[in-house]
Amino acid sequence: MTGTSLQFWTGVLQLPNFVVVHCEEDSQQRRYCFTVAPEHRLGVCPHCNKTSDEVHQTRTRERIQDLPISGYAVELKVRLGQFTCEHCHKAFTPAVPFLAEGAHATERFLERTAALIRSSDVANVARFFGLAEQTLGRWYYDYVERRRTGSSETLQPVRHIGLDELSLKKNIGSSSP
Repeated sequence: MTGTSLQFWTGVLQLPNFVVVHCEEDSQQRRYCFTVAPEHRLGVCPHCNKTSDEVHQTRTRERIQDLPISGYAVELKVRLGQFTCEHCHKAFTPAVPFLAEGAHATERFLERTAALIRSSDVANVARFFGLAEQTLGRWYYDYVERRRTGSSETLQPVRHIGLDELSLKKNIGSSSP
């Protein structure tokens, strides 16, 4: 692939702070396989909060399911640097926000499958995406649990109950007598 087409695929995938460095198309299997790497080889140490650019080693997480593109399944290979902090001398691998914890899938893939499961069932959605039903079921329940436990932190207190929109705009309270 040329640099221009890799830039194109980077724009299509829209994975924050990652770029496409390799693309394979399998027309018979109707599948794209993209290798993505961090845009910048820099990490923030979770132990001392200092930045580090000293990559100790690079690992690749493979077979990550992402949303399909134009009827083609999308599989990602994600290159991750393991850094050594020059300040506290500890090793760390920065978190990748778009990767789902405990699954070989992206968060957006799981978000989409969860929406489909709510209007169908795990078996049909697994068949649609070509996944094992037990695998998708495990990913789905883990995803729902993560959302449930994480959402309580972002809840805001109730400020208005039973106010109609016009009353709120006029700032006069409830329209009932």
